[in-house]
Amino acid sequence: MPKKKVVLAGLLTLSLSVLFATAAWAQEIVEISNEYIRIVVNDGELNGGRFSVGTTGGDPGRDTDNNKALIYGGDDPWTSYTTVKVDNQNWIYGNPTDRRAGYEGLYGELVQPPTVVDGKIESSWMLGPIQVWQVLSITRSSTTGLLDTAQIEYHLENTDTETHMVGLRLMLDTMLGANDGAPFRVEDRALTSDTVYYSQNMPEFWQAFDSLSSPQVMAQGTLRRSDIVPPDRAYFTNWGSVADAAWNFDFIPGRDFTRVGEWELDSAIALFWDPVVLAPGESRSYVTYYGLGGVTIAAGDLIVGLTSPAQVPADSEGFQTFSITAYVENDGEGDALDVVAELKLPKELELVGSPARVSLGDLPVGETAQTGWQVRAQSNAEGVFSYEVVVTSTNSETNKASRSIEVLSPARLQVLVSAPPALGVKNERFDPATFDVTVFLRNEGGTAYYGGTFELLHPMLELLPGQSAKRFPGTIEAGEELSFKWVLKPQDGYFGGGPLGSSLRITSPRGEQRVLSMSIIIPLLKPKVWVGEPEVARGGLVTEGEYFKLPIWATNIPDFLGVELDLSFDPERLEIVGKTLDLTRGTLFVSEGEPATASWTMPFIANDTGQILGLKAQRTSKLNNAFGTLMTIHFRAKKAGLARVSIDGVKIIIPDAVLDPSYFETEHRDISIQPR
Repeated sequence: MPKKKVVLAGLLTLSLSVLFATAAWAQEIVEISNEYIRIVVNDGELNGGRFSVGTTGGDPGRDTDNNKALIYGGDDPWTSYTTVKVDNQNWIYGNPTDRRAGYEGLYGELVQPPTVVDGKIESSWMLGPIQVWQVLSITRSSTTGLLDTAQIEYHLENTDTETHMVGLRLMLDTMLGANDGAPFRVEDRALTSDTVYYSQNMPEFWQAFDSLSSPQVMAQGTLRRSDIVPPDRAYFTNWGSVADAAWNFDFIPGRDFTRVGEWELDSAIALFWDPVVLAPGESRSYVTYYGLGGVTIAAGDLIVGLTSPAQVPADSEGFQTFSITAYVENDGEGDALDVVAELKLPKELELVGSPARVSLGDLPVGETAQTGWQVRAQSNAEGVFSYEVVVTSTNSETNKASRSIEVLSPARLQVLVSAPPALGVKNERFDPATFDVTVFLRNEGGTAYYGGTFELLHPMLELLPGQSAKRFPGTIEAGEELSFKWVLKPQDGYFGGGPLGSSLRITSPRGEQRVLSMSIIIPLLKPKVWVGEPEVARGGLVTEGEYFKLPIWATNIPDFLGVELDLSFDPERLEIVGKTLDLTRGTLFVSEGEPATASWTMPFIANDTGQILGLKAQRTSKLNNAFGTLMTIHFRAKKAGLARVSIDGVKIIIPDAVLDPSYFETEHRDISIQPR
């Protein structure tokens, strides 16, 4: 179908058909899919991070919704976008655009490109002082019970040292295959013009389809549920208005969904989570759902369609309600007069706040009316229960439809964290050099656990590159187990010396938090100057007459600038044949193969007395944590036996001082020389 406008350099407007004829675009995408739907995320330099949703097989009971669009874009998503409002600035999530949608917004810095992680597509951008993660995954529809719905999550964290007002707007360019103008069906209304809902009357979900008699695609967006923060405002409007404005937009109640500036119907939804105070280090999460909807249809002159959640959690306090919606379409040959819909519930389900019988008035041929009820499960109810809606008319045959709801125990997440109790020390380094922290999750409740952020807080430990401290496991089904891990190491410059605490912070989509603490014993790495292991050319043991290398090490020394060093060796069994030619600078005094010292004074070598005296070396800049060699000595083994190499005197130079000798250790080496 002819589609939206693009803007080039803010001046020239072209149709897409012209643009594609004049430019070859190589589009990069990241996608996940199953037998029902696919989610596609743009990974291009332009519009990167924007996404589309479409069907693959769609509803397994209907062939008409295969390979249809639910959010416009296909393999080139660009029309839907997300705005993060920081104070008075509007930042657009993702890479910049050269098109109409979000063209006027600010753009941030890429942190993590769209990447498939544990079956989800995760990405992250820095938008001013706020780091934002977008997590897209496939979850179950509340009404079909199938894995045919996109779970759309945003996580916002204030990385600044100052407080900011932060809000989020999500705009979805909705479609039903080729139909861009089907009404939004919300509770007892069919919306065909600009309409807004506020948090106090936010519907549980909305649906869209073209007809009950011959539905092509049945879409559904979920706005409210017990485990997420609902939007403060939900606008049903035309795409052009919200495409052109990053936050507030031209909204005219009663105006139809004709795209602003053009002549086609083009519907869209804008969900607002209004700005709230976000303190330094504080984070918020927002979740919504969009995919396929489930409607039970009973054919007849008065077609009856019913929709409601397939499963609801039991609520011991009786405060949680859910929606039942009935659609009635006149498929007869004349107007249906005085149409009435009546809800009939089993004793385990209770009607809340409205009568069971609802008058729909007269219904012309081909028209659809709808009504809805709020219902709750009795506090002790658990199991599968059926309800019925009976539709009557004074001049049409009575029709009815029934649908089942399963009442289950709420989600109950068990969390176990596993990490080694302690590290060891080997060759003056922590052993092992890295370690895993593994989180095991199991949902022991009856309903799915949705969303949630798991964040590892790890002072004095650091994650290996390519990892984020935040993990987003997405939907965890009842009885499902999963795990994920982080790989960490002690921070450079941290020398240990006791238990080190870390914690796992779990934040639900509604913002409730709990923290699990753990600790690992990190042994002390004491600063040390020591004689290393002999290095023999062909490996093995040192033998009589053989040449070998002996490194002199300085390890775990903070603020290292230089050294003054005296050594001694057994002159009866060892000799330095080439004198200073057999001494080489250590790794602490070279950089990328070039000397990095301000000075290097070769020591005096006395083979007859076994002395190496007066080495002086100093760098041009300090090392925060020195771990390397001071020099390497090339010895010849003269005679079999045990030969000692000792450090007789050492001064460690640090900025403006000499390190107190009591702060570091020295260690000699006994070398076993084998007979020839």
